[in-house]
Amino acid sequence: MKPWLLIPLLGCALLTTPVWAQTCTDGYRLFAHAAGEDCIPVNPQRIVTLQDQNGLLPLMELGVRPIASAGHINGNGEQVYRRMQGYNTTGIQFIGTYGNPDIEAVAAQQPDLIIASPWPAEAYEMYSKIAPTIVIDMFSNDLEVALYQFSDAVNRTERAQSLQAELNQKVAELRATLGDRLDSTTLSIIAPEYQGDGFYAVEPTQAFGAIRRALDPVMSAPEQTWAIDRNAKSIESLGEHTADVMFLITYDADQSGNSTSFDDFISRPLVRTLPVYQAGQFYPLNGGDMVGSAWGKIMNGLDQIAEVLLQEDLNRNLVAE
Repeated sequence: MKPWLLIPLLGCALLTTPVWAQTCTDGYRLFAHAAGEDCIPVNPQRIVTLQDQNGLLPLMELGVRPIASAGHINGNGEQVYRRMQGYNTTGIQFIGTYGNPDIEAVAAQQPDLIIASPWPAEAYEMYSKIAPTIVIDMFSNDLEVALYQFSDAVNRTERAQSLQAELNQKVAELRATLGDRLDSTTLSIIAPEYQGDGFYAVEPTQAFGAIRRALDPVMSAPEQTWAIDRNAKSIESLGEHTADVMFLITYDADQSGNSTSFDDFISRPLVRTLPVYQAGQFYPLNGGDMVGSAWGKIMNGLDQIAEVLLQEDLNRNLVAE
């Protein structure tokens, strides 16, 4: 039996309750997460995360420093933690790549809490044999929901509320400045197909999902129906996404904001026929600044969008709303 669990057999007369009920030992509490319910420490001290940008990052933003984390090995063979700009990760033990953490390295850290993402799917079963393990799903849930789960797990809900309030303030200021212009500016936000000629509509998950829920802009006709759809769309259907402003999310921007994938996309003859391109209102959106489970990533994306929407000379009459 795991030391942090008590699973007593209830009397047969208690027919209205489950035969097996989970009760936590002293110093632990029941925590609901994507893989079920588990007893976790009331005040975890030795946290290991199995993801960097979707595990280590949100905890560091909350002011919690895990003792170890999975990360990434880059093209130079260096061990790195992705999307951690502005955070000092020195001394955080590298326990393997985010797709395949080293289970022995995890165990060697003697964690009292392991935080996993939904991928790989077998992570919960594997690592929960070492220590209490929770799975926080930032891919199917709204990002805000996942971020509050992180904060609940490590007793930083007040910090999450503060970050949410900061985002709300940014949104309120932008809406107030734009006024009626927000409701008369149609947006389209897409991403180029990976290793293909098509494109993807942006999903309601991750940073842009939170931005769209908060800002509630007018979207192009196909993007008004909003669901998780990971199927690439043909470039020939791009014209259906007609908008006053179009953003292409890219992940290869240099320090000047230039993007090869953006330049390639807008060089296509079909793109150049679009009124939004001819009006000079087709913009790159630096996805690298929006990737990762953090309130800061949401605010980075909002700042990029706001910079465009606040332009006084923007033609907002390309589409009849």
